[in-house]
Amino acid sequence: MRRLAVLALLALPALAAPAPRPYHLTLEATPAAAFPFLSKFGTVTLHLYSGGVRAETFWLNGFSRNESPNITVENPYGRMYTEVPVTNVGSIVAKLAGSELRNVTPTLATPTAGRVGELPATRYRLIFGPQAYIDIWATHAIPENTQFRNIVTQFVGGISAGTATLAKTIPGTPIYVEMNFRRFKKLPLLRLRSLTYDDSGEADALKVSSFMLHASLLDSLWK
Repeated sequence: MRRLAVLALLALPALAAPAPRPYHLTLEATPAAAFPFLSKFGTVTLHLYSGGVRAETFWLNGFSRNESPNITVENPYGRMYTEVPVTNVGSIVAKLAGSELRNVTPTLATPTAGRVGELPATRYRLIFGPQAYIDIWATHAIPENTQFRNIVTQFVGGISAGTATLAKTIPGTPIYVEMNFRRFKKLPLLRLRSLTYDDSGEADALKVSSFMLHASLLDSLWK
């Protein structure tokens, strides 16, 4: 009986642990400013939720729930959708990006604490050369969104495997990314738009609309 009582006491903290706090983080990405092969997508609005991530462009949308092996890609104009394995993102991007940055490997400078808007954040500087670097500001204001991190790692890996390997070591959630290269001075690639602590809109954002039809091939969505 005494042993059972001890086990029950040890179990109480786990049983009483609160559920993860819901959140809705909205980011704006403009990758085409530095990578012209992405120009067809224009500005990308990213919605991070505790249950997954959604991306919206003027042409295609996509979402992926936590721990899902796939990204659901939608063409709202064609009213079609398909599933793309997360692990295929890198190879798709690599075909579009070419080999210019494929073998580039940066180094990481000493992190610096600061703020992005009202959120506490840490700057991680990826150094590519004496006057070439990318600043990634990451925050712990929300739990790390593993699905978002997996997709971003795949995407960056398609451009530069060495950069992706280093970026995986950066903790937190990126909320501001700025590129400083010879051709790009203080060029924002990712900006913070808003953060609310609720799950409003999450259910609809992470499911296929009822009017969508399934397309077996990704190429069907390009039409």
